Amino acid sequence: MQNYHKILTISGGLLLCALLPSSCKKLVSVPDPVNTISTPQVFGSEKQANGAMVGIYTRMINGDDPILTLSVGDRSFAGGLSTFMGGLSSDELFFFMNTSDKSWYLPNTNKLTAFDAGRSNNIWNSAYTAVYSANGIIEGIAATASPNLKDSVKRALTGEAKFVRAFAYFYLTNFFGDVPLALTIDFNKTSLMPRTPQAQIYHQLVLDLKEAAAAMPEAYPTSMGERIRPNRYAASALLARVCLYQKDYAGAVEAATTVINQASVYQLEPDPDNAFAVASREAIWQLQQANATNMRGNATPEGYDMSPSIPKTGIAPYCLTDTQMKSFEPGDKRFSWIDSTIASSGPGAPAAVAYFPNKYKIGRNNNAFGAPPREYYVMLRLAEQYLIRAEAAANGGPGGLSAAIADLNLIRSRAGLPALSNSLSKEQVLAAVAKERQTELFAEWGHRWFDLKRTGKAHDILSALPLKQPWAGDYQLVYPIPVTEINVNHFLTQNSGY
Repeated sequence: MQNYHKILTISGGLLLCALLPSSCKKLVSVPDPVNTISTPQVFGSEKQANGAMVGIYTRMINGDDPILTLSVGDRSFAGGLSTFMGGLSSDELFFFMNTSDKSWYLPNTNKLTAFDAGRSNNIWNSAYTAVYSANGIIEGIAATASPNLKDSVKRALTGEAKFVRAFAYFYLTNFFGDVPLALTIDFNKTSLMPRTPQAQIYHQLVLDLKEAAAAMPEAYPTSMGERIRPNRYAASALLARVCLYQKDYAGAVEAATTVINQASVYQLEPDPDNAFAVASREAIWQLQQANATNMRGNATPEGYDMSPSIPKTGIAPYCLTDTQMKSFEPGDKRFSWIDSTIASSGPGAPAAVAYFPNKYKIGRNNNAFGAPPREYYVMLRLAEQYLIRAEAAANGGPGGLSAAIADLNLIRSRAGLPALSNSLSKEQVLAAVAKERQTELFAEWGHRWFDLKRTGKAHDILSALPLKQPWAGDYQLVYPIPVTEINVNHFLTQNSGY
């Protein structure tokens, strides 16, 4: 990881310079070690520290270059790439253009190789960029002695940075398995790090998220009250997910309930289409996309990349599989999250009806340059918390089966579906949880792929799909470690099978 670490530390410093030009002279002139960011000079005031924090979110949603954010879905784990890659690797999405773009076709058929890894390397690079930026803020705040940065602000921003670090590592370990756990920007400590066992990474995520929840404010730290920077309940929401993945069912119920109980702030939107709106009461954390520096205009990355340029007849690249379409019950209001097009997959190919995710309504054909966004990119939302709590309760967590069924029925009621019977067995409730997660969280952040893997169902379901024949092997359930990283760090090993 040596060369990559150099890039990260240098680019992180340049990002801070872009945000905080008054600090750059000091950053450049002070003879600090070349492989570290000179953070004590950067964080001299609350304005500077907040600017650096906002810079992380800007990069996550808009990519490295704000002028080229049209293709951020190809390059940023937090700008659509997790949804696309996770969806294609599961039974949720298929790439409409088939073999025309190998970088999408290979994960869709589970045929990735170490040297032909599709866009998976971009997940690694962008997530580690967020990790290193967060570490820079944590270390910079700890090192500064400026009287212009109050202790309360230091504590809140440190918690926020730990939350971002945990968020990025959640996706790194679920896509790649064991990965280096870097908790510093010190190049001498990170350049030759080996892979860290996933159990240790999850332990760190729990520590970071508990500290973040205790340190971050309840109110959203934005002047307009928008949810485009996380608060303590965002940390609790991610903690609930992490606990569920670790089979800490009591912890999952406790953390999810902490969020759900904030009823004055968070509510399921009665109309599913409002769940992704700017003012959604269901949103726990959103990212605000740039709207005047790229061809996407006011569209979210997923809204733009999922939709056809010509309504009803243009090509929608990422379409829903028959398996996903059949998971919906008749009358499900969540069909409003789906649209269709009749298009040809290539010259001479017949036109075919294809269904594509339409959770974000602003796309290629109706976006406007410079127009106010009507939707923000949803990172965490309340519906997932009910599903987490239901699954945890059904598995023996507080509340038991009756509480699990009650939570599922809240989700089903919003979808216009009949209530489940209170007489369901544990196996039936868990099957209902899996079904509701498939229909509620489809085309969001790779949930379906992660769910199949963590519940032990991935092999049986995915290896039977015609698109993934012949099945290459279960080693495809994690992505290959980027070869460029292994080449510069002999302590970094490849995932088995690649």
